[in-house]
Amino acid sequence: MPDEPLRTTTYTLTGADALAYEQATGRLTPLGMLALVLWLALWGLGTLLIPPDWAGPRLAWTFNLIVSLLVAIAYVLALLLIAVRQWWRARRRLRRAVEVTLSEWPDRLDFISTGMPRSLPFAEIRRSVLTRTHLFLDADEDVLMLPRRAFPEEGSIEALAARIESAPKAAPPAPVDPAPPSA
Repeated sequence: MPDEPLRTTTYTLTGADALAYEQATGRLTPLGMLALVLWLALWGLGTLLIPPDWAGPRLAWTFNLIVSLLVAIAYVLALLLIAVRQWWRARRRLRRAVEVTLSEWPDRLDFISTGMPRSLPFAEIRRSVLTRTHLFLDADEDVLMLPRRAFPEEGSIEALAARIESAPKAAPPAPVDPAPPSA
């Protein structure tokens, strides 16, 4: 094992990095998708309350236009709500800019940010998400955000992501049977 890391880099994480993480990993759950569909249907059905002299007779092109307009407004409101939620979660995740020093080893990543130095073996990384601007590493304790701007060499972040993906993963702990063995 070498006594020097493969690469050491220092970078600053900002709120934009945390927001990028929330946007990259924040997908709608099936329950969230159902809520969105019901929200849009509620706004579509709400158009039935519009008087016919405003919208024209039911199923006319003016009525269909108003239904489409109200559903589009509801969709924009839902997108705004999702964006505010992502912004709020990113702000909670990273309240202020933080300087991080990352040392890359063949089998782990050592990083120093606010607090004690930590080591993250590749085997403990549950999920890695490579985007156009970042590499996000989900571990049990927290997420490690690696912006591409911290890796000036072309293809170095892709090589790191490939090494992490090819590393053997730690086996999940065996489930413990709460019932005592029968005698």
